[in-house]
Amino acid sequence: MAKKPYEFDIRYSDIEQELEERKNKIKTICFKTCSKCGEIKYIFKFSLDKRNSDGRINICKACRSQESLRYYYQNRAKRLVQVKEYRENHQEQRSAYHKNYQEENKERLKKLAHKWYKKNKKRIKKRNLKYYQDNKEACQARRELWIEKNKEKIKRYNREYKRKHKISKGAIG
Repeated sequence: MAKKPYEFDIRYSDIEQELEERKNKIKTICFKTCSKCGEIKYIFKFSLDKRNSDGRINICKACRSQESLRYYYQNRAKRLVQVKEYRENHQEQRSAYHKNYQEENKERLKKLAHKWYKKNKKRIKKRNLKYYQDNKEACQARRELWIEKNKEKIKRYNREYKRKHKISKGAIG
């Protein structure tokens, strides 16, 4: 008599063996040894590199980070000079790139700025208050200049405010 597809004849040891094979397969795929520190780490702890057969570099991200920091601090003066020279020599390209980036990511940058403002509202108010207290005369002069330039705008606003709140000229509450 032929067995139906839902009838199984698998022994427990076969299932155990299959599970063990799966574990070994996962172990070989998910782990790699760092050639710098010698530790066995998860594969995602290594950066991508399509030139290698497994698609990852042989030094873990933590070791590479330490190596980069060490290099930076050993060659800090040289790097700062290089960066300054690059900034001076490529000012137009950097400016064009920055302008283009600002235009292409306007909405994203606006959302980020709003999020940052909400997160740092108290700090911003504190900074602005300190600036106002340190530069009171300049701030008042700037305010008077703005009022002088925007008299019509202020009149329109006041008219609209009075209309909405029904404030009459003679009635003071």
